[in-house]
Amino acid sequence: MMNKTKFAVIGAGNGGHAFSAHLTLLGFQVSLYDIEAKKVKDLKKTGKIKVNGAVQGEANIHLITNHIGEAIRGVDVIMVVIPAVYHAGIVKAMVPYLQNNQVIVLNPGATGGALEIRNVLKQEKCSAEIIVAETNTLLYACRSSKAGEVNIGGVKGLVYVSALPSSKINEVVEKLNEAFPQYKPLPTTMFTSLENVNAMLHPAPMLLNTGRIETNQTFRFYLDGYTPSVVKIVENMDNERLSVGKAFGIELPSLSEWYKFSYGVKGENLSEVIQNMKPYEDIQCSNTLNSRYLFEDIPTGLVPISELAKAVHVKTPTIDSIIELGSTVLGRDFWAEGRSLSKLGLSGMNVNQICELLLA
Repeated sequence: MMNKTKFAVIGAGNGGHAFSAHLTLLGFQVSLYDIEAKKVKDLKKTGKIKVNGAVQGEANIHLITNHIGEAIRGVDVIMVVIPAVYHAGIVKAMVPYLQNNQVIVLNPGATGGALEIRNVLKQEKCSAEIIVAETNTLLYACRSSKAGEVNIGGVKGLVYVSALPSSKINEVVEKLNEAFPQYKPLPTTMFTSLENVNAMLHPAPMLLNTGRIETNQTFRFYLDGYTPSVVKIVENMDNERLSVGKAFGIELPSLSEWYKFSYGVKGENLSEVIQNMKPYEDIQCSNTLNSRYLFEDIPTGLVPISELAKAVHVKTPTIDSIIELGSTVLGRDFWAEGRSLSKLGLSGMNVNQICELLLA
């Protein structure tokens, strides 16, 4: 244990429960942080997380706390597993306690997460030398119905990770691979940012099933919500995402290809792939539109994709329409709330300048 990488897991939600339990069962020391005092109190009652499904066991968590400094003190890797809209705020809270050579990993970074956090560290005048990394997706398909329990429906076979500075990516992957061989490196954060599949998968089906949600109908988000017409719209959004990637000189996998790589699922098209996804079989749709599928995946997913598209003169009409629709339905200005080029530190840059910055 003394020679193993030490982890802090920030956020005791679905993914935080899964990471904390799985890492502990693999023999790693884990400090689990959550901002909610009641959740921390409930977790401390036993100090354990029971996990079932693709991973099974009962994990005795080393430290459970709602003090961010206590959570990250002396750890090597800080796994941030909270909605991306809270990334900037939680890292601001970390700044006084960060130590040289610690790695912050955003799980996932959504679109532009590592860039936003690097900007935050700069603005907050962080004195520690920190590596900021982001993944393209969460390692698990998981649900935690109550504090101290989690079901892991599936563990992805492949998750990509990138880093700022990009020269540190091998160091990051080496640490992560101690526990999870699934993590593979990508050369820049543009790859992981544009592989933000949640931005493709979540907002449009939520908004296009508004009638069902507002009349309290119970339905499976993926297996029932992905009707043929909804699939067409998601595929169109995905094509726009792929076009942005090409403008940056990046060949990205389509959603269908991503599912095949990540889960080994088969299907001739996106509709078939979704229907064949065993871990998604029982995932029910939220009974409210005030869901992270909208308030997270639009401002930290679709907005920065649209912003990056503008920087490289690519049109994204379908993505833009979903941003507008989400803003209207929730009565919020996601364009203003979202990760603009300014928030990413890319304002006024052309494609070559952006690419040079990512490699710095």
